[in-house]
Amino acid sequence: MASEFTEAEFLAHVQRFGTKELDWQPFAKQGDFDEKYRRAHVRMVGASITGKHVEAGTITADRFTLSVMMMPPGGEAPSHAHEVEEVFFVVKGELTAWWESDDGQILETVLREREMLHSPADIMHGLRNHTDTEALVQVVIGVGRPQKPTYLDPALDAL
Repeated sequence: MASEFTEAEFLAHVQRFGTKELDWQPFAKQGDFDEKYRRAHVRMVGASITGKHVEAGTITADRFTLSVMMMPPGGEAPSHAHEVEEVFFVVKGELTAWWESDDGQILETVLREREMLHSPADIMHGLRNHTDTEALVQVVIGVGRPQKPTYLDPALDAL
């Protein structure tokens, strides 16, 4: 266990949401494909699911990623699965969250502020902002450099 550190090392591990800008680029192709998939994020720790593994101002991590995603009214993160676990924790607003099976069965619930959904590896899951106000959701993925997710819609896999 490391017990020696400097103030600079400590400060390098602090992230402030208010000092970062929303990044619309990671999901831009999905938003071009269908406007409802338009959403933004602020990467705090770890690498992006898009394959962008180095982002200025982001803390490097080996075992997880953490970002805050902004979902506009009507916005949706389409059904997808990762090779590892993923958690959605609602910080602001209200979202519909679901799991979707290979045969099309959907189990869904409404998540309100300070509620979350944990999705195990390889389970198709997604989110939709069913309200008329933006929502903020904290996203944690269980690996520092996640692979691109697999989408239920093959057209999204191709983007």
